[in-house]
Amino acid sequence: MFTLILIFGSIQVFGRSIFSAAPPWTEEAMRFCGIYLTLIGSALTVRVDGHVSVDILIEHMKSHKVRAALYLFSRLLCVVFLILFFPGSITLVEKSTRSLGAAIRIPYSYIYAVVPVGILMMLCSYASAIPQFTRQYLKGER
Repeated sequence: MFTLILIFGSIQVFGRSIFSAAPPWTEEAMRFCGIYLTLIGSALTVRVDGHVSVDILIEHMKSHKVRAALYLFSRLLCVVFLILFFPGSITLVEKSTRSLGAAIRIPYSYIYAVVPVGILMMLCSYASAIPQFTRQYLKGER
């Protein structure tokens, strides 16, 4: 997706500088790729516990059990948020079926369908990552 964003951005820049007019679909295509990149990338980032987080509190804890509990609590909070956000993402897809992209005439529901898919992917990633990283905190490996 990132490569596509670079390609579409290059087409737009060259179109503006060489032809004084860029193809109108490139901006919209970059936006759509960015949406997919963000949500699918978030699920992949959960697997390696790579999301940005403020872990200063965890770092100052001496007990491995307390560190593991704090890690577990924070990740379960994320899971609860995703579960609560899921019905709204389905509503977003349903309500955007009639809206078409301005330049790329496809329904926005195809673009926004990645939101519930991304949420499900993140939930699956959390299901495998939470036990793994909690065990690492308990053993003092993190």
